[in-house]
Amino acid sequence: MANFSTDADLVKWEPTLFRDLSAPGQRLAGGSDGSTAGLALTSVSASFTTQRVAPGHVVHLASADGTDFGCYEVLSVVSATALLATDVGRDATDSVDLPTGHPWTYSIDTFDAQAEEVRFELLSRLGLESDRHGLDQEAWVLDRRVLRRASVFATLAMIFEGQSGGNEEGRTLAAKAALYRGLYEKELAKIRVRLDRNGDGLADDMRAPGSARLSRD
Repeated sequence: MANFSTDADLVKWEPTLFRDLSAPGQRLAGGSDGSTAGLALTSVSASFTTQRVAPGHVVHLASADGTDFGCYEVLSVVSATALLATDVGRDATDSVDLPTGHPWTYSIDTFDAQAEEVRFELLSRLGLESDRHGLDQEAWVLDRRVLRRASVFATLAMIFEGQSGGNEEGRTLAAKAALYRGLYEKELAKIRVRLDRNGDGLADDMRAPGSARLSRD
């Protein structure tokens, strides 16, 4: 199933994340032949469908001279060479057009892998890893949005931990990691997750994630 947070959710807390950081091997798509009109970004060299670009991913745009034009949330993938995107946090009902122009240098990186690790961590905290038949019990979670902020905080902590180091920039990232780790623990203390065990749309019981700490190998 889907992660509890998306790349776009991360940008709401760290607007320059996809401009300043990248994860090796986690670029889905990129090119220098982007063209925009309305909500559409097209690139004849792209293959957005096979590159697994999806709603909630983030596309970063820069002009040919390197001017940064920010990050935008993918709303949908129209075809192999076209997608629709808008300002982060908006949807199709209140969308804003992309900046007009061409050619754009664009990139679509993702931190889905980190968010997936956090998803398993949260399910483990809730005792929902799998049932006796080995089936994921995530479907029992009645309102996934309850876990979104915790997922965002833990994912950002993992990202900044992975980028931290001994130099000044690395220490700044380590401090950010510590900040988000603390926010994650505070969020966990507040969360109460309603579970629907029989699929009738009603809560059968409620669980709290507990006090175990997020760990990394």
